[in-house]
Amino acid sequence: MSFGKHNEEREYDELVNWDARLAREAPFFRRVFAEHDVASVADVGTGSARHAIMYRSWGLHVTAIDPSDDMLEMARENAAEAGSDVRILKGGFGEVRDLLGTTVDALTCTGNALPHVRSLEGLRAALDDFAASLRPGGVLVLHYLNHARLIGRRVRTMDPVFRETPSGDKFFLRLLDYAEEGILFDFVTLVRDAAVREAGHTIESWPATLDEDPTGGWSLRCRRSLHFAIPADRIEPELARAGFGDVTLYGGHDGHALDVGDDESLIVVATRR
Repeated sequence: MSFGKHNEEREYDELVNWDARLAREAPFFRRVFAEHDVASVADVGTGSARHAIMYRSWGLHVTAIDPSDDMLEMARENAAEAGSDVRILKGGFGEVRDLLGTTVDALTCTGNALPHVRSLEGLRAALDDFAASLRPGGVLVLHYLNHARLIGRRVRTMDPVFRETPSGDKFFLRLLDYAEEGILFDFVTLVRDAAVREAGHTIESWPATLDEDPTGGWSLRCRRSLHFAIPADRIEPELARAGFGDVTLYGGHDGHALDVGDDESLIVVATRR
């Protein structure tokens, strides 16, 4: 069963515990921005703009950029709810410099956005655009899954996530398959309608509920996403080719050095030469 694009994007916000995630990641970004005298930021592949809104709350000039109309709608809703005047624009990789109209002090691309480039040519175009969007000495921060670990271990599934949401109970599942230079993600969401949950609060109501719908009101939603594999030994030479230096690889927002075979995430910090 497929489901509406807007619902699909909205469930991205439901999957992530944003309060916990931003509390964990904020000190890392504050430190990097302080070290590079950052006053302006472009958040590319911003999704629902949670990071961009956080940066703006620190007094930075922030532009949030994403190619998805549905994600941008969510970004605007989140900004309005937070009372944020973050600048939100539609655009994708290769379009950032033209959209900005000037250079910025920092560019972030987080949340597994970068692997959507689909190919080496796409990666090079994105990195060239990032370099053109940054002032000399400006800082680039990338964050995505550690593909070397996934490929090396042939990881097939990621930990399931359960959320109680206004629209129902949801389990989020992710299944991985591998092809040459790419990882195919199946994002599966199991949903039990909220009406079923509310109707099931008394044992007396259960027999009738079972007779009416023995599935318990559960339905399946799924979508697929192809990620270009960008392990550490690929991103480093490509950054150098695009004009970046001082590349540092981290395995987490606590700032520990990347363990290629074990860390779940890869965080890259580099400066434009």
